[in-house]
Amino acid sequence: MTGLAPGAAVVLPGEDSARPGALDAWLGDEAARDVVAEASDVLGRDVVPWWGDPLNLCDPVTAHLAAVVTGVAGHRSLVAAGLQPVVVAGHGVGEYAALVAAGALPLDQVVAFVDWRAEALSHAPRPSCAGMAAVVGPGAGEVARSVVAELGAGGGLTVASLDGPAQVVLSGSREELEQARAAVTAAGLDMVRLRGRAACHGPLMRSVADHLAAPLADLDWSVPDVPVVPNADGRPTRDPDQLARCLRAHLTSPVQWEATSQALVGAGATWVVEVGPAPTLGPLIRQVHPDLPLLLATGPGALTPIAVPEPALTGPAPTGGER
Repeated sequence: MTGLAPGAAVVLPGEDSARPGALDAWLGDEAARDVVAEASDVLGRDVVPWWGDPLNLCDPVTAHLAAVVTGVAGHRSLVAAGLQPVVVAGHGVGEYAALVAAGALPLDQVVAFVDWRAEALSHAPRPSCAGMAAVVGPGAGEVARSVVAELGAGGGLTVASLDGPAQVVLSGSREELEQARAAVTAAGLDMVRLRGRAACHGPLMRSVADHLAAPLADLDWSVPDVPVVPNADGRPTRDPDQLARCLRAHLTSPVQWEATSQALVGAGATWVVEVGPAPTLGPLIRQVHPDLPLLLATGPGALTPIAVPEPALTGPAPTGGER
């Protein structure tokens, strides 16, 4: 992959990107194999067959780990092949992959922490009691904020992810989401419940965030090689203290992905590479930057343009959802 143009941003998706065999595609590259070997050592088992089984990826813990390790492996493979990113970002748990990829955190500590974090999420309100749902359509942000203002006072309903102009995710209790559905539908938009997802990025995660505060404080931070755009504020930075503050707020703050899409270009990106088996973040970035070149990296040397989607649900949130 010689002769790559400068000005690349690399974006790393969250657990919705986990697919059987997604990691295998990178195993022909030494840099990626080193990542896989280190993750396997930390977790005490060979992750390749573990994450190759589709039934295993139904477990949120497995999906979180697979997304993070695959993202780091893909990024290191691309860099070894000559890619020189100017900025890195990750969506949801993908932020942990971005922090490792940029050199802000060591891989072994992040793999261990993400394992612990995913287990801690099992103590949050169960998906049968609370969860997430995507509001999809023009003006999704305005509609979602209006619904939260009307229904969310004193409760757990909140805007959890500002993905783009046409997609915003809500989190809250099952009853709150059902009430929100009626209001969203009345406004002429669609609402898609995200199966199996905990009610992240809102007040219902406070107890989990408190539980994780001590292990978060033990992470060893470094100045990253390139800026990272944290989910909590959508502003690129190489300041480890700022990155740590944003990571502490990660579970209880909305994902500022629309702001992140803006920030990538502001940080000097002239094209974007998404690492993953299928486009999830690229379509969201295209909502903000319709003409920005977007490529999908599925393996070493496998860079393909992300096509302009037909008008439909886009991005990571509605994947696997239910109306």
